[in-house]
Amino acid sequence: MIKATLPSVLLIETGGTITHTRGHDKVLRPSNQSVLAHLKDIGHHARVSVDRLPTAMDSTNMLHEQRVMIAQKIYDNAHEFDGFVVVHGTDTMPDTAAALTYMLQGLGKPIMLTGSQLPINDERTDAKINLYSAIIAATQDYGEVGIAFGGKVLRGPRAIKISSEDFDAFDSPRAPPIGRAGINIEPLEGRITRKDAAKELRFFPHFDTNIGFFYPMSGVGHKVFASQVKSPDLHGFVFVGFGAGNIPEVYYDSLEHARALHKPIVVVTQCIMGSTNMGLYEASAKPLELGVISGGDMTMQTTTQKLMYALGKAEWKHFEGEKRIEYVRDNVMYREYAKEIDSASIEKLNGH
Repeated sequence: MIKATLPSVLLIETGGTITHTRGHDKVLRPSNQSVLAHLKDIGHHARVSVDRLPTAMDSTNMLHEQRVMIAQKIYDNAHEFDGFVVVHGTDTMPDTAAALTYMLQGLGKPIMLTGSQLPINDERTDAKINLYSAIIAATQDYGEVGIAFGGKVLRGPRAIKISSEDFDAFDSPRAPPIGRAGINIEPLEGRITRKDAAKELRFFPHFDTNIGFFYPMSGVGHKVFASQVKSPDLHGFVFVGFGAGNIPEVYYDSLEHARALHKPIVVVTQCIMGSTNMGLYEASAKPLELGVISGGDMTMQTTTQKLMYALGKAEWKHFEGEKRIEYVRDNVMYREYAKEIDSASIEKLNGH
């Protein structure tokens, strides 16, 4: 008999490889069958309830609208469960982890994302161990969004997908794991605890998704970016710089134009390790003078979600013109919400 004192977990299924089945043509397609049926003894660890999106989906097709649905389910059940697990495809799992970090603040409970590289009914699947890890981690002392996958629990907005084939598909090269998933599932020092994060619960789903993402390659023409800056449909940009945030000078006119149009540009590094250090070289000092915003050591995925959140907040607060860029930079992009950025380096850069 299961004790009523067991912690409660809400499992939200969105789809992904973990829920896929292989058809006669050998192609993997989403299935609406619940993954919980494959976990025989999870009831000894937690009382698990299941919710799901209306349709199981490949995470490649995950949009902001679906992420709002996930966040809404968590918000509506914030006081009913001890933790939350989101079953998700691997391709855009870090994006969703970052989005939930900004949409839901003050929850003070774990939100663990997980999935698998092989379907749950595959003979060699990694799905079951990942699910067990995520559910048990959701009962432990975490107060942040994490990714429980392979042998680790990673800080969600620090994680990136590093392999399309290995069972250890995720890593967080710029930050240590927040948990270990071996024989035992153990929280590690440096995580955000429930007590650390528990504040007034806030839910803000109104992201401005009309932003551009530009990843230049050396020697490629710059006119595409120039045309994007002029587009009234794009309200801001994530720009992937070389090395420590260096930007080729052929883009400087467009950077200046974007500032005149009050469109914030956040610069991240294309490198897996390290961060932007704008001002170290002339090739980054000049863009900084032209008004770009340093993304520090945030991942591309987190920077994208954070900028959409920032622009949404700026719109909600009715900031316009130069005040809009100042708000996006100083009040959001240069603020640490969940240890997703090395705030010390940002403060040093801007004299804050």
